[in-house]
Amino acid sequence: MRDRSSWHRPVSRELSRLWGEVPPALSGVKPALLCQVELALRLLERIAPDEPARGAYTLFGGFPFAQARGFAATTEHTTMLQAGRHLLWHLRRRRAWQQSLETYLALPARLRAYEVASEESPARRHEPAVASERFAVYDAALSALPPLDRKPLPLAPAGRATFIDRRRPVSVTLPEELLPDPVAGHAPETGSTGNGEPLVISRAALLATARWMDATERENDVELPGHWEQRLGEQHIMPRDADGLGFSGEGELRLDGLLHLAGMVGAGKSTLMTLLAVWGARRSPALRTTLVVGDVAEQLRLTGLLRNLGVAATPVLGLTTRETHVQRLHRRLAARGLTSILDHDAPGFDDLSTVCVVDALRGTEADRPLRFADAPCTSLYPERKRNGGREDAGPASAALPEPYHPGRQTEPEPEPESAELRGTSHGCPLWYVCPRHRTARELVDAAVWVANPASLVQSAVPRHLGDERLRHLELACLRSDIIVVDEADSVQMKLDEMFAPSATLVLPGPASESWLDRVQTQRIEELCKQGRLPLTDQEIERWSAALTVVHGATDRLYRMLISDEDLQSWADIEYFSPWTLQEKLLGAWFAPDAVPGAPDGVPDESELYEAYEDDIPEPESPGPETDARRAELTSCFDDFRDDPLGGRGPYGNATDELVRLAQDLLTTLVPGDSRARVLAALRRLLTDTPVAGRAEDERWLDLTARQLEFMLLLSVLHHRLDRLVFLWPQVEAALHLEPSGNELSRRPPLDYAPLIPEAPMGNVLGFQYLPDDRERDEDGRRSGTLRFFRCAGIGRELLLGLHEVGADPGRGRKGPHVVLMSGTSWAGTSTRAHVVAPVGAVLTPSRRSLAAVSESVFTTHFLYDDEGRPLSLSGTEPKARPAAARALVSRLGSPGRGGAPSPLEQELSRIADSRRRRAILLVGSYKEAGIAADVLHAMERWHGRVRVLAADDADLDQAVSGARSLGTPPDRATALRRGDLASFAEDPTAEVLVAPLMAVERGHNILNAQRNAAFGTALFLARPHPRPDDLALAVFAINDWATRFVRDEPGLDQRTFGKLVRNAGDLDAAGLAFRHLARGEWRRLLSRRYIYSRLSDHEKRSFTWDQLVTIWQVIGRLVRGGVPARVVFVDARFAPRTAKLLSPGAAARELPQEDGLLSGLRDVLAPYFTSPPRLTDCPDPADPAVARLLYAPLFKALSGITHHTS
Repeated sequence: MRDRSSWHRPVSRELSRLWGEVPPALSGVKPALLCQVELALRLLERIAPDEPARGAYTLFGGFPFAQARGFAATTEHTTMLQAGRHLLWHLRRRRAWQQSLETYLALPARLRAYEVASEESPARRHEPAVASERFAVYDAALSALPPLDRKPLPLAPAGRATFIDRRRPVSVTLPEELLPDPVAGHAPETGSTGNGEPLVISRAALLATARWMDATERENDVELPGHWEQRLGEQHIMPRDADGLGFSGEGELRLDGLLHLAGMVGAGKSTLMTLLAVWGARRSPALRTTLVVGDVAEQLRLTGLLRNLGVAATPVLGLTTRETHVQRLHRRLAARGLTSILDHDAPGFDDLSTVCVVDALRGTEADRPLRFADAPCTSLYPERKRNGGREDAGPASAALPEPYHPGRQTEPEPEPESAELRGTSHGCPLWYVCPRHRTARELVDAAVWVANPASLVQSAVPRHLGDERLRHLELACLRSDIIVVDEADSVQMKLDEMFAPSATLVLPGPASESWLDRVQTQRIEELCKQGRLPLTDQEIERWSAALTVVHGATDRLYRMLISDEDLQSWADIEYFSPWTLQEKLLGAWFAPDAVPGAPDGVPDESELYEAYEDDIPEPESPGPETDARRAELTSCFDDFRDDPLGGRGPYGNATDELVRLAQDLLTTLVPGDSRARVLAALRRLLTDTPVAGRAEDERWLDLTARQLEFMLLLSVLHHRLDRLVFLWPQVEAALHLEPSGNELSRRPPLDYAPLIPEAPMGNVLGFQYLPDDRERDEDGRRSGTLRFFRCAGIGRELLLGLHEVGADPGRGRKGPHVVLMSGTSWAGTSTRAHVVAPVGAVLTPSRRSLAAVSESVFTTHFLYDDEGRPLSLSGTEPKARPAAARALVSRLGSPGRGGAPSPLEQELSRIADSRRRRAILLVGSYKEAGIAADVLHAMERWHGRVRVLAADDADLDQAVSGARSLGTPPDRATALRRGDLASFAEDPTAEVLVAPLMAVERGHNILNAQRNAAFGTALFLARPHPRPDDLALAVFAINDWATRFVRDEPGLDQRTFGKLVRNAGDLDAAGLAFRHLARGEWRRLLSRRYIYSRLSDHEKRSFTWDQLVTIWQVIGRLVRGGVPARVVFVDARFAPRTAKLLSPGAAARELPQEDGLLSGLRDVLAPYFTSPPRLTDCPDPADPAVARLLYAPLFKALSGITHHTS
């Protein structure tokens, strides 16, 4: 994170001496605001001096408005824009800028350096009477990126120190003789070894590296050698031709900034990634490489591989999920038959250590181990010296507990209130030898960092290693020479979700599909099971109380939404929040004649981001308020939103009445009486407002009362939902909540606010209510889906701009070389997977491998019920899916008439290579996988030969080897944890694996002893169709639209960004036009049903590309080692008309050429395979060549698909 405040201190300090001249109405305004506004006006003056001042905000949002209007013509201008974004990103909203500009112009002219004559006028500079050197300060601030933000962490000295354990203060004595010397930190400002100079890596250099790796592994007697030279011989790097149209020959790998390296699935991208890291580590001086892989399990595997080669490699691991990953590792080992925890000695435990040295120093008063979250790594409070040098023991010096007596039960002490410690928090001096932080220390000197997207983006660099406050991604970009992102399209999706998390709170249907109902069910089950004993823990009781309020408020809101369509229309159910509703109410009361519109995003963008723990938020300076009554009511509503149930009251104003109304609405059993109380309070609120006279209009007053009630209840829901999320980590273990179930807990760090563009429709936080248009009850009423989301920027732009994160053109510093790798990162019009960066090189397999993969066979094998109806899982209602899964799998595994082989046996027999005679059955979820596996396991032919994939967090009783623990039901299939998927081929009795389709899509190579794909066939029992109500689909689509639109890609309905900006009268008009266009697209995406038949032609092509990516990635597991795959589509929904025409007893008819997803997959590829390609709007002239190199085997198999039935 960059320092946003130091730059203006020479000016603001001088202005502070004269700040007494500011009118009392602006007493809350700080000199910093004047400096910020003037810096923005100075930037506008330097880049576009004739532009009206009102449009300056467009320069800070991350979209290229200035470039599109031809203003940013030089490198100096680009540097100024980058510096301005870092220092002024909080002014990127039009409303925030206008308020700040109005406040600035209301300040005394003697203090200001600019005048703005009118809204349409540019700012005109004059020589200020004070701080006359301010423009030199402003120009210096814009000449380079601001320095990194710093905050030193003092270390606790030897002696007694206090910290918080389970919300009570406790003390520990730090012995002098144990305190180590601090170690050197990262020194991020020193930059990388190569300073971003281009790198050219020849095939000879890679070959030498591969041979060295093979020799080292032989010398170290590595158990599973990599055969690196052989693997390198099976791949070829084809750079882009000089004419930019194709990739015709093998060549060198050139790294210079961002390289999008696409490669056919199974071409060996992971091999190349590992070779690059070792090549860089062996250079002199060594180049630092950061590898970004899918998950922690892959991090540990790859780190172990590199360490076995003697390469200094270290995983980048965060602390917040450390316990979860340790638990997963224990579970994976237990599933392999290591039932005793004493046998769990995998090297990964050293990297995932949860040890706290301080815990061992606490002495006899520590009757319980220190909780992981309570470790005082940065929260020790040394005890002050008093009374002639004696230590003041403070609150922790209470009498010691009774000595420990074995076997004697002690009464649990009541949980205390949370304690606040006075003074400055200090760092633990033992951090430098603590096992928990070993990996963090090793990162300083490691030549290779191995990260996953979450650990890189979310985790902060420990403050013990430097004063700089930054995240590991920023540090990697500053210090790395090369960053390789594996499965870049998957990382792109994860980044989109990180910056726009969402959750479906309530959904009509089974409780398991609704987040809120799932959490409530889990709470009830756990409290009943434990006799409500957990409620004696204060945090659990508070969390449980928050959940109760959330449920109560949700139920009341649902009643109003279902029964009141006028309220739906007023709230704007596609996006609403307590703040937007408050603004609508106040707008209607104080500006009744104004054109209503959606308020601009959120009241304060900092709500969307996660700041550092010790940050003190800086409130935005209020603008000049022209109406005292509105200011009074705004203040009351703001206080109410922050404390809707009055926990911090009373307030002594109308806020107290709003609190009482909220409590009343939440608990009332007589709604009519509550409405009367709301009406009485509303009349008092309307006093002295422009609409006070309308209080006599009973109809208008009743409508306004309903609106006020809705806002009050939504405020309660929002506040308690926030508390529920905040307290989740404290109760997660006690109530056995899913660690991955807290979708809303992680906000993107504030560090990235200036690095990525804001969401095109504006950063938003709120709710959406989507009425169910499929089902109504007998009275014609319909329910709906309630979702919560926050959008804090276009996450995928962080990936596309990764090579610029560590750069500082003003200081001549270049960023790292970034390689984006994937087999499906070029994906036509896919909104999820397609990476818009042009492909610079393609990785292809050898001719032998390509010829073998091109022999892959696609076929359908439709199944029918006793009445001849095609069987399918896709499109089935959630309630009926379990039964449909049982019926489909029963038909698949059961013998035919007269004892003929079952359809599954038939498919296995068609695999020519007996060493690959295994099948993977792909279904829609882990739950369906369990159902399908148990059905097969119950059949004599498949008994003991079926494995079911389980999540790493699942509670299991079975082991991979098939040996069953005591009490394991014999009618259940043996489970295989996802982290152990690669070990499936080692199980001699396993023939079939049943798995969720999305769980095996990427990152797992299941190979046999010959290092070929272990599975010979894959049977798709369901389509890879996402949930139609998944809000992430709208996020992917709006982000895809924005990234393509601002890059002026052809073929979009809204033309191009450049044309929009050039046609606008000024920057402000361009900003408004873009925001209007983006909000229209966002609302359309929010309100659409993601159902194929309802999509436009363009959306159908995008949908098909999305499915193609998933299917091809899964098939990629079957072609590893250059072998052909057999792919069987069993679900009739893949080609519904064909399945119906092939049903038993149906009259013979010609099968349709266009039918369902299978023909759609072929049709989206077909234009790229004609000669010449039938394409008119390719964003990149090399697109046809890329498509043919990546998808030729897939297109051939789809074009030759055959059909079977049973």
